[in-house]
Amino acid sequence: MKSNTKKLTYFLVISFLAYSTFSFMHTSFDTADFLNILDKSGLYPVKYTSEKLPKYFFEDSIEVYLSKEELLKTKNISNALKGNSIEESIWNIIIFESENIEYDYEKALLKTPTITYWVNGKIEVNDPYNNTIQTPYETLLKKKGICMDYSLLTASILLNQNYSPIYILNFESKGNPGHAATAVNLYGNYYVIDQHPPILELFSYIDYKKNSENYQIDNITFYRIELRDEKVHYDVGFESVADYNISAEKYESIPSLSRNIMTLFEKNYDISSDSNIIYLDSTTYLPKGYEKGITLKYFFEVTSYDAIFHKQYSDWVFWHIKKDSALNGYRISDYNKIWVKSSHDGKKLTITLNLAKK
Repeated sequence: MKSNTKKLTYFLVISFLAYSTFSFMHTSFDTADFLNILDKSGLYPVKYTSEKLPKYFFEDSIEVYLSKEELLKTKNISNALKGNSIEESIWNIIIFESENIEYDYEKALLKTPTITYWVNGKIEVNDPYNNTIQTPYETLLKKKGICMDYSLLTASILLNQNYSPIYILNFESKGNPGHAATAVNLYGNYYVIDQHPPILELFSYIDYKKNSENYQIDNITFYRIELRDEKVHYDVGFESVADYNISAEKYESIPSLSRNIMTLFEKNYDISSDSNIIYLDSTTYLPKGYEKGITLKYFFEVTSYDAIFHKQYSDWVFWHIKKDSALNGYRISDYNKIWVKSSHDGKKLTITLNLAKK
């Protein structure tokens, strides 16, 4: 008797994606829209008293650059980026910054200004290179900045979106320059928003900086910032990294992520989920009645996975697979059945895509 069972074509696509180059499916802001959405009132000079030096002192920049007057200058872009939840909002912000604000490497290499305090109370600043902390609006206009500029811009947008308190974290690392990033506290955990997606829980962020950038964070200064009576207030706290248990959770299976990804494929392709092909990636032959099959496997270098961002991760994975299929010449539309599996081993996120035609 002749067998109707067809041999599976096993096609493995391995995709490694670095932290610094993450991209997510989203609504893009092109240059024209970006410039039009800015509040032109920001072109006027910053107002501050002679006692404050926000261009040179970070704590002064918090008070002055996050004042009511300065927040108005970033109001329009803040409204455009606000989502239906804080989780959605912070993802919108980090995607926007990743695509529209470049890291200013030239500025990062400039010498630190010299500030002299005289006995008569006079303060003298020697800054031949104009190495200053930018206002959030300046960062939007220049479309570039360093870590402090990013953190103040992010803080400005969050405060405009009525999220308060928020945090700016200053990181200390022995033998390395300091670093700053914005954070929010969700469900008792700090999530760091730092120039490029993904958004990581603090312990995972510390782990990532150590293992991927050789940047050992020793101590953290927390600036807790909130608006009260339309004025910015901040408190300062210090914590040692030794207080954090740096060990990412492992997931053999992430059903909610898998289901969301399958739903996105069902909405965008003539395809339906099919549990009959759940083990397609580990078998040699197709199930009876199927014409052809393919397995795609992706590895994403994400040091942790957090379920509160499952929607954002789903959108990102779908976008990446769709883009990858166009680049590598395989067509998802050639198949009408799908099953997705996902897992995280503490170092990377693995997505297995089983496709078949019936």
